[in-house]
Amino acid sequence: MTNSDLASPAASPMAATTSHQIGPMLRQRRKELNLTLAQVAESVGIAQGFLSEIERDQASPSVATLIRLCDTLGISVGSLFASSQPLLVRAGAREQMRYGGQAITYELLTSRTAHQMASIMSQLQPGGMSGPEQHTLNAEEEFVLVLQGEMIMEIGAQEYHLFEGDALTFDPRQKHRYLNPSKTALCRTLCVITPQPR
Repeated sequence: MTNSDLASPAASPMAATTSHQIGPMLRQRRKELNLTLAQVAESVGIAQGFLSEIERDQASPSVATLIRLCDTLGISVGSLFASSQPLLVRAGAREQMRYGGQAITYELLTSRTAHQMASIMSQLQPGGMSGPEQHTLNAEEEFVLVLQGEMIMEIGAQEYHLFEGDALTFDPRQKHRYLNPSKTALCRTLCVITPQPR
């Protein structure tokens, strides 16, 4: 278990009115598989107590840890991107997405009719990050546009420092992670992933 996995729950949403409840979904799937907290925690490499907090939506794992949890429980990572929103998604009615990381809020912009792409608005508090470990997504392209502040995107051994207005396109199957290096300013980004992660 990493120290960053002990971080507090995700920050409050930007404007979202509903959110995915990832914790109960993970708990229900674990019980369907007749697995104990200890078994799943050991498989994922985290503390049993931390897994219990994740299942109660009282803690937010790193993105890499959440993906390992999905893999262990046989849950499609794509289910995290599933939307129930109408064709027109109003700014004040976006669904909050639970996608791990520390001090980050995610909002889904795509509607339930979207099948080939996922679009997400993210807000990283000062020091917010996806986690200390790099992760991968089973998709072909990811586009990130920094709307406010700055972001560091690490892709393998390469580091990209993006500022407001900068955009980056990369293959999300490569190991990567992201963070807000500022100690005082928010970072807001628009991310588009295609096709939707599987």
